[in-house]
Formats: sequence, structure tokens, C-alpha cells
Amino acid sequence: MLERLIYADWETPPEAMAFEAPLGELLERIRALLAEVLAGRDAALADPATTAPAYWDACLNLYLVTPALVNVALNYKICVEQGLPLHPTHYFEVSERTRFKKQYPPAVVAGANERFLASIATARAIYALDPEAPSILDGFRRDLPWILHEFIYASTKDKYTWRASDPRKIASLATQVQRALQPAVIVGAAHGSIMSGLVFANLMAAPLYFIRFSMFKRKDLAPIIAASDLAFLRPYAAGPALLFDEDVAKGTTLTGFGAALRPLFRASSTASVLRHSLSPCWPDFTGHAWND
Repeated sequence: MLERLIYADWETPPEAMAFEAPLGELLERIRALLAEVLAGRDAALADPATTAPAYWDACLNLYLVTPALVNVALNYKICVEQGLPLHPTHYFEVSERTRFKKQYPPAVVAGANERFLASIATARAIYALDPEAPSILDGFRRDLPWILHEFIYASTKDKYTWRASDPRKIASLATQVQRALQPAVIVGAAHGSIMSGLVFANLMAAPLYFIRFSMFKRKDLAPIIAASDLAFLRPYAAGPALLFDEDVAKGTTLTGFGAALRPLFRASSTASVLRHSLSPCWPDFTGHAWND
């Protein structure tokens, strides 16, 4: 639903895409934006021409800020599962050199996984403009470990992630997939796929999960798959699973993501919102081809 209220130039990332703030501050911002958007939703949909520009700004900002919930929760989950320090400003590379330097109690690890799943459910409710979204968000905030309030989320003006977040292109991908199959689960390559993945999964009415595979920003050599990830995905082993990345340029990320995750499912496909017309990688489903 939120994607129906976003009016933007989808070629050039907006200035609002570049921001940095602690998660606790962002939670307050999301809460206020969500209340404003829900209050004006019906009027804006009924008569967009008379809706104040400030309302559209609130919709855009809610669209941009909400993925922070999933991003930070995933980072926290990886830190406690991989034995990394809990550092509020640093996203660690995960390698044999850095991992398992610390050990966290099982209850902390279990809680991190619960918060990660809750972050996806909360973000999906916000993007759907579910009437229960404010109470779902309040529950997420209430159960959040205090240390996570200090974790810094930084967003940059990434033009490809932004272009792949165009609701029309995501809807085009959803239409293509729906003609062929109904995914048992969608698994996104995080962190880039989070924003578009939330919209896509809501359009598909399918379960959604993210696994970190950040080859270029975090120098990941392979998807970071823990026992908890395998446990979550095991009930969907029959498939069809849809392995998702927001854009394909060279296709290195989606190719590696597919190679690591396909063995977990008896049936699976790959999908991307964008694909460069010269890319050697051909996902099974693509929303839009681009060339620049």
C-alpha cells in the first residue's frame, strides 16, 4: 500500500535517501511518519491533486527509513551468531580472521533471531499500511535490547538500489512471477534487496527472509548462512523458493547467492527487479532491463 503513495524521480536518488542516525531515533521518526501517513492515506488516494506536498514527503521518508529495522536487526543477529563485537557504528566483515572472537549466551542468540524475524514482520506491516502497524511497531520497540537503540544506521544515495525500488518495476516483476508460480518463500540478498524485497513480498503475499551477502560494501566472500537460517528455511525445502536481488549488473552477487542457496530447495528460481542489458547473468524473472 505505501508504494501507491510514493511519487518520485526514480532515476535520481532523492536527498532524503542519505541519512545517518541511531536506531532509537529512527524508531521515533518511523512512529511519527507512520501516524501521519495512515491519517492522510484515504484522502490522498481519493484526491492526490489536492494533497499537500508535505504529505508526499512523509510517505517517501517512511519508505526510505523503514528498511533500517531489518538492516540493523540482521547486523545484530550476525554479530551474536558469528561471535563479533557489538559495535554501534561498525558493520564487520565476516571472515575466519574476525569471527568467533566472542561468545554470546544462547538466550542472546535466540533473542537476536526473534528480533530479526520481528523486524521483517514489522517492516512489512508498515509498508502494507496495516491498521495494526502502529501497535506492531510499538511491540517491536518494546522488546528491543537497549544496545540496539544505539546502533547507527547509515543510508547512502545508491542509484541502483533506488531505481530498483520503483514500485512500477517491482510490480512488473511480481506480475511475471505470478504468471509462472507462487513462491513458498522469497529469500533476499541483503542488504541491498531489503527495500524492494519488502514491497515485492507484500505484492506476492509470500513469506520473506533475508540472508546477508554484501560482496562489494562488506566484502562478503559468500552468503553468511547460520544454523538459524537453515532452520528457518527447512520447512520450505520443497519450494519453490525465489532467490532475489534488487539489481543485476555483472550478476556476481545473484549468481553466488543462487549457487549457495539452491541446494537447500528442491525447486527454486532467481529474480531481480533490474537487469543490465549487457549482463551475462540471466535471472529467471526480471522486472525491467536497463542500460547506461
